[in-house]
Amino acid sequence: MKIIYMVLLLTFSVILIFPTSTANIFAQGEGSIPTHKTTAKFNTCFTTPSPKVNWSNCKTIFTDIHFADMTGANLSKMVAKKAIFYNVNLSGANLQNVVLTGANLAYSNLSGADLRGANLRYVDFYHTNLSGADLRGADITGARFPGVNFTNANIAGVNLSHTNVSVANLQNANLYGTDLSQSDLRGSDFSGANLGSATLQNSDLTGSILAGTNLKGANTIGVDTTGADIRCIGNSICRSG
Repeated sequence: MKIIYMVLLLTFSVILIFPTSTANIFAQGEGSIPTHKTTAKFNTCFTTPSPKVNWSNCKTIFTDIHFADMTGANLSKMVAKKAIFYNVNLSGANLQNVVLTGANLAYSNLSGADLRGANLRYVDFYHTNLSGADLRGADITGARFPGVNFTNANIAGVNLSHTNVSVANLQNANLYGTDLSQSDLRGSDFSGANLGSATLQNSDLTGSILAGTNLKGANTIGVDTTGADIRCIGNSICRSG
């Protein structure tokens, strides 16, 4: 009898010590988007895309969102590789340290968004609005920015080398110390931008506008300025009048 009692007590103790603590995480776009099982440290993203939605720390797959209003959303530390945010309003959103590797953000509005430390490798920003956005510390290796609005954006110190930033609007943007070497900058507008100490070596600035641009201390070796407005300041490539 004593042996049976001890066995029952041991079994009950094991049940108490090892409870189940996993949860399924979902995010909804055009329907629910399931992810793998994970521990409770990730947010449960059952909510549909909406203003100020909180998807921080969420991990999703097959994220496909079109024409949604997500102004002021919190997507910090979210993992959404190869996601599609097409024509989505993410103005003022928090995307610090988000992982969007291979994502498509074409025509979306990220004006004033916080993208510091974000993993944006191979992201397509075709005609995206990044005016006033903060991209300091972001990894944008292999990303493309044709036709992007970067006005008043903070891109200081970011590595934009070998990148397509053609026909982009970078008026009054902060590009101090940014690496733009061997990049396609054709037809882009850098009016009033700060390119101090930036690297522009062997970049293509054909037809670009550099009126009032600060190029003090910038490396402009091998830059192609054919047909460009080079009424900039602080560099040997600049011309007055």
